Amino acid sequence: MPKTRYSGWKVGRENIHPRAFKISLILEKDLEQYNPTLKSVLKVERLFRENIEFNSRNKLLRKLDGSMKAPVLNIILKYLKGQGKIIDNEDGSWTWIYANDKLKKSYEEAAKL
Repeated sequence: MPKTRYSGWKVGRENIHPRAFKISLILEKDLEQYNPTLKSVLKVERLFRENIEFNSRNKLLRKLDGSMKAPVLNIILKYLKGQGKIIDNEDGSWTWIYANDKLKKSYEEAAKL
């Protein structure tokens, strides 16, 4: 067997977790059927950053202009909710809660005490 770049890495790799988040069993089943691309996840994140809140999932889907199917959007929304970037409100609306760039920049520029 030819020596590969990662040939010595196999020992003890079962203890290494490459992702900091845990995907629920439901999300794993959905990912088998509909697998969103990074481009589509970033597109949804950008829309949330620009608009902060959407009254419903259908409003968000309309804003995407048919470039994404509803099941793929559902997976992205589950992912973003699991990451703590968005929340779904009781009335069915979705809100972006992740700290925005202006807040991060002002925090970095603030005087240290």
